[in-house]
Amino acid sequence: MRKIFTIAAREYRAMVGTKAFLLSIIMMPILMGGSLLAMQFLKNTGSIQERTIALIDHSGEMRPSLQMAANVNNSQVEKRKNSEDSEETEFAMTKGAKYSLEVIDSATASDDLRFELSERIRNGDLYAFVEIPEEVHLVDDEGNPKHVDFYSEDSGLSDSKRWVTQAINDRVAAIRLQNEGIDYSTVKIAQTPTRVRGLGLLSKDADGAISKAKEKDELTAIFLPMGIMMLMFGVTLLAAQPMLESVLEEKSQRIAEVLLGSANPSQLMGGKLIGTVAGSLTVFTIYALGGYILCRYQGYDDLVPFRIVPWFVLFQVLGVLFYSAIFMAVGSSVSQLKEAQSLLLPVWMMLMIPLFVWMLIVQEPNGSLATGLSLFPPATASMMVLRMATGATIPLWQPITGVIVLTLATAFVVFVAGRIFRVGILWQGKTPKFSELIRWAWSG
Repeated sequence: MRKIFTIAAREYRAMVGTKAFLLSIIMMPILMGGSLLAMQFLKNTGSIQERTIALIDHSGEMRPSLQMAANVNNSQVEKRKNSEDSEETEFAMTKGAKYSLEVIDSATASDDLRFELSERIRNGDLYAFVEIPEEVHLVDDEGNPKHVDFYSEDSGLSDSKRWVTQAINDRVAAIRLQNEGIDYSTVKIAQTPTRVRGLGLLSKDADGAISKAKEKDELTAIFLPMGIMMLMFGVTLLAAQPMLESVLEEKSQRIAEVLLGSANPSQLMGGKLIGTVAGSLTVFTIYALGGYILCRYQGYDDLVPFRIVPWFVLFQVLGVLFYSAIFMAVGSSVSQLKEAQSLLLPVWMMLMIPLFVWMLIVQEPNGSLATGLSLFPPATASMMVLRMATGATIPLWQPITGVIVLTLATAFVVFVAGRIFRVGILWQGKTPKFSELIRWAWSG
């Protein structure tokens, strides 16, 4: 045991005492949440865009409504501009667009005119032009409505197209209701949606007092579990990948042969795994404290799921042991990093399973897919903490069963990896075939 802990201490210092470790600690959250941080940083860097839209109205009924909609939009943009705190622009790259209409005589409409307007858009004189057909409110015998043409360089994703669509549809609906003798304002009031609040469940404290349910934010319900899962994924990645590189370096430089003169392969592997687990706990501690301090500074410390921290640590230790043993076995059996990549492809696929299905799991944390994957050992660690972070009531037998299943799977993987490591660490020459790895694991 003294040799094992000596090797573990050396492995721990080699993992956390480097500049690469500090850089990876900083870069991992940036890579994971860089897009959200970028949008938050750039939310106030945009400017109000002035967009001119040419209007060809064959119906003769849409121009007043579009002009009124433009005036309302422009006044709202100015109001947001003068507001110091606007939730509407929290994740916007620009502060909005102000619209001005250029009315074109519909009698002059032709392909030549459309080409001329297209050239003006290319030259930056116009943003778009809209062509509205005659009697746009009518439908054919099959109930299909007429279509309005919106021409621009970004018509596929244009927010201005959505604005034009809303304004035209409101006016078309008013015309149709007016023709039926129905007051449009009455219908609009009748169609005003009722807000349905999403609340959690009521609870009772130790004194027997019932606490009120808290309203749940949709973004928090989605991204909090995802953040917990990504933390598990990042910690496992930061722990397992250096294990591969460490074993491969020691083997290629014949350092392993010197180490095996003082310790047997089981002691060497055990020390490395213990040192890796200690390093992963260090990474978790850094991220957990940093995340809590950030949440507390922003006033969101009530969202921190303290109840799952013990489960997270337990699943993290088992997950790190599981994948570190596999990475160690692969590193000991090859001579170059590029040779390890092909062997690790199935392992990477297993490690990334939660990233492919996390949204489905968040929507149904107690569904059959979520339950099945959380009891599938390669994905158990990430999937179980993802389910528990949703706030749903997970039956206690499931995390307990997950711990038991993952413990047995980890013990098996460490045993098999130990047999491969014992042979592969001194193996030189050609890369062993997969059948040879199976023979090493079977016979030792």
